Amino acid sequence: MRNEDEPRGLLRILPIANWLPELSASTVRADVIAGAALAGLLVPEGLAYAGIAGVPPQAGLYSAAAGLAVYALFGSSRHLAVSCTSGSAAMLAALVAPLAAGDLRRYAALASATAILAGLLFLLSSAFKLGFLSEFISKPVLRGFVFGLGITIMVKQAPKLLGIEKGHGDTMAQAWQVVVSLPRSNLWTLAVGACAVAVIVLLGVLAPRIPSALVVFALGIVAVQQFELNRHGVEIVGRVPAGLPQLELPLVSRDDLSELFTGAIGIVLIVYAEALAAGRTFAAKHKYEVRPNQELAAMGVANLASGLTQGIIVGGGMSGTAANEAGGARTQISTITTALISVLTLLFLMPLFQNLPEAVLGAIVIHAVWHLADVKEMRRLASLKTGSIWAALTALAGVLVLGVLKGLILAMCLTLAALLKKVSAPQDSVLGRLPGTGTFVDLEKHPAAEAIPGLLIFRPNGILFFANANRFSNRLRAAVKDAASPIREVILNLEASPEIDVTVLDSLEQLRSELKDNGIGLAFARIADPVRALFLRSGFLDRLGEANVFWGVDSAVAALLPVEHRP
Repeated sequence: MRNEDEPRGLLRILPIANWLPELSASTVRADVIAGAALAGLLVPEGLAYAGIAGVPPQAGLYSAAAGLAVYALFGSSRHLAVSCTSGSAAMLAALVAPLAAGDLRRYAALASATAILAGLLFLLSSAFKLGFLSEFISKPVLRGFVFGLGITIMVKQAPKLLGIEKGHGDTMAQAWQVVVSLPRSNLWTLAVGACAVAVIVLLGVLAPRIPSALVVFALGIVAVQQFELNRHGVEIVGRVPAGLPQLELPLVSRDDLSELFTGAIGIVLIVYAEALAAGRTFAAKHKYEVRPNQELAAMGVANLASGLTQGIIVGGGMSGTAANEAGGARTQISTITTALISVLTLLFLMPLFQNLPEAVLGAIVIHAVWHLADVKEMRRLASLKTGSIWAALTALAGVLVLGVLKGLILAMCLTLAALLKKVSAPQDSVLGRLPGTGTFVDLEKHPAAEAIPGLLIFRPNGILFFANANRFSNRLRAAVKDAASPIREVILNLEASPEIDVTVLDSLEQLRSELKDNGIGLAFARIADPVRALFLRSGFLDRLGEANVFWGVDSAVAALLPVEHRP
């Protein structure tokens, strides 16, 4: 049945139609100001993140303009800033670089094709309402992966700040290359990079509303012009083509698409998890709702638009969204403003960037991803002593040693393994009654509880299914064998299993038969309607006897308690 509160028709497809008619002059004014401030962050970052992705600088602005404008139409968040992000750019580079083999034109085509492929995957996920899949990457594993991703990006940007050659191999090998190359650093480049980082940090502390990335952009360009830093070995961006991109479908082969497909799935999962987290954070703060499946559709159309305009994968970054909200944004008019400024930059300002030092771009990237290496969060995971820190550290190490894509696959496998371990080996409890009550609790955890003479009340504390059916049966047999007094009846409390499968049903049949051969009865308490229906269809209920199925544990105990122990 449809939720009466769920938007319908045009309001469902284009959430902008919900709030656009309600705009006031004050809201538009606030949003335009916020959008201009956001452009001061996203325009420099777009150019910088294009470098991470390995595509020309203008591709970052193509992505920003397309992603921001299209998401504003289709997204359900009023604050999410959808543009290229550091994480998606790094994962894209790891996916595309081996296939392009140094061919820059092929590289750009593959990057745009990946964005289109990601868009189609997003739309397909929305059609089948698969938004829940992003929840299957556990937070500790995701934290470890993102931590490793942050380190990877910083290591790859370090040569830009130092004026040294880039290393090769995995992140560890590249980091070692940076260390051994330190004596050969270009001091002019190092000074530019250090000054850029210092300005960004100081402005962030002293004047957080000033777009620090834009400031260092301008200072870097002026410094190159005034002091001719390029003559001292300071690398500059060089000529950047002006103008808007043409709409075109990247020419890639079917084999290329098949090579990109698996990596694109992983990137989509990470991008969606980050975007949904950012959107929900500010939706909760401003008391409105973000619709997960609508977000999938919006991200899909945004990535299609980015790919068709020669851009790269876009996502909803937390830093850009936080800056948008902090700037006073109330609706997506702010991001539309940012998109327009990106377009104006492409049309009229690109020639200014040819004297931009690469060290400044590196400084912007390193500052932007510094928060990904969240040491405080890793310490918190360690302090909780749940074992989650080891999952996080394994994911981190996987990224550093195996690379971004293989590290991503490892992270997803770790989450899946943890899930399988949890559901295949649920804990169980032998229950006893608290004196003077009808409440039954775990005997191990509640010493005051009393075992019921002649009865074993057994409760699996998780869903029973084919992967844990054998373990459940063995645990029950062991509980019967280890009981302090002879058992006459076993009461199975199935309140934690709203459904069971055929494997569990057959295990229950075998248990019933074994217990009967040993003179022990089997009864059930608190079974759900689907379980009762399966018992009935299979004939198990007839063999068990309707009298051995009870609504509650207390009623089962009252009926089955041996006569000599009844009050």
